[in-house]
Amino acid sequence: MSLDSFFDSLDDESQFEAWRNAIKQKLIHLKNIIPPDNHGERVYVGNTIEYITGLTLLSGPFMANSKEVNLYTKKQEIVKRLKQCNSYYKKFGH
Repeated sequence: MSLDSFFDSLDDESQFEAWRNAIKQKLIHLKNIIPPDNHGERVYVGNTIEYITGLTLLSGPFMANSKEVNLYTKKQEIVKRLKQCNSYYKKFGH
């Protein structure tokens, strides 16, 4: 069994948890390699970790019936944060 087929066999919630955990590990590593003098960058990465941690996967029926959830805005925020963190990795990574 390849890893892809294993991942594909997981339900949406499990796939989401795997994604979130992988991203959090990478962000924690990034935060650890940023020099202490770069306080702003370290805080931004820490805030991004908290943001990712607070995300939940919403069920299809809930999303279809919810008027309050602005998923597009959340997606934009995630993309913005991860792009910024990626630029920090390019700047401080090894």
